[in-house]
Amino acid sequence: MGVIMEKEAMDRQTRSILFSAIGRDFQLINIICMFSNLVTLTLISTGNIAIVPLSIVIIGTLVFALIAGLNQIDTFKAWTMDMDKQDAESNMGEQGQKAPFAMWKTVFALTYLAIALGQLYEILL
Repeated sequence: MGVIMEKEAMDRQTRSILFSAIGRDFQLINIICMFSNLVTLTLISTGNIAIVPLSIVIIGTLVFALIAGLNQIDTFKAWTMDMDKQDAESNMGEQGQKAPFAMWKTVFALTYLAIALGQLYEILL
């Protein structure tokens, strides 16, 4: 005979899985963007490049990073705001609710913007 999981325990498990998915997705977004930036940097360093297509890739990577990454930060913020009382009072809950989301978003956006501008500067000037 199987054990039936209580609704509260199942909700907690679902929230834990969701948190893992949010973190994994944010990591994948950064891996994709950094890999794309490394490829473009490699092409720039060779000196033999097609300026317009490479510029489009650089700008596309920036747009993807900003839309996807900032959305994931907002998703994490929403996850912390939806905590029940027990989760909110845990160490992770307290830390999550105090997280400086605006600073994270600013640093994230400025980092990818600086990378894109640096690459565009190098190929256009």
